[in-house]
Amino acid sequence: MDTKIEEVKPKVMLVGMFHMGNTPDLYKTETDDLLSPARQREIIEVVERLDAFKPTKVVVEMEKKHNEWLNDKYKSYLEGTYELEVCEIDQLGFRLAKKAGHPKIYAIDWMEKGSLRKDFGEVYEWAKEHEPALFQELFSWLEETPVTRGLGSKSVLEMLQEINEEEFIRRIHQTYLNMSRLKSEKVYVGMHWLNWWYERNLILYSNLLDLAVSSEERILFLVGGSHLEIVSNFLRESGKVVLEPALPYLT
Repeated sequence: MDTKIEEVKPKVMLVGMFHMGNTPDLYKTETDDLLSPARQREIIEVVERLDAFKPTKVVVEMEKKHNEWLNDKYKSYLEGTYELEVCEIDQLGFRLAKKAGHPKIYAIDWMEKGSLRKDFGEVYEWAKEHEPALFQELFSWLEETPVTRGLGSKSVLEMLQEINEEEFIRRIHQTYLNMSRLKSEKVYVGMHWLNWWYERNLILYSNLLDLAVSSEERILFLVGGSHLEIVSNFLRESGKVVLEPALPYLT
């Protein structure tokens, strides 16, 4: 009887985030003072939970070209000469990497113009004016998501639980995919942004795989919730890594 030896592959966990600080995103999360003692306790609880994954590398949603600058800040944090700013990279990424004893942190994002012809906001406004019914179908639900409702009385952990729920991940991906239906008789308007969105996420995927240098890797990527499904699909389809869901660590 033949027995198959299961190939041991690197593990990757994508943790869907809301942006704690300023962001150019159309949909922003309203937060209160995340430096307050209560919110800091909530953030530290999240760090404790994610540390149970035992990451070998902590990866963040910052442009790769800023990696040296990012690690200068991280080094200062390790030395005790840098005060964490209000952003998920500092509040969670730096804390996680330090707790795991990592000498560095990894930036892998890409935000160049590339294939971009219209940004998300321009496509959004075009849809509102020219395809109002489809606009409502695609975007009306976004007004009531965890991200757009803001923290309010929820804890940071509760917010992250909602963002990492399978239904939310699936639905936001479907919204972006269906933006391809936004078009005139001759111009595929939604594709003017969607081509770039796929380009960016393929680069995220490619840069993640560059970090999976051994079968022992356990890579933790803190990334905006809208990236979860598309990057997960690329990783899954590659056959190069094993995906580990974040939600069990958050519940």
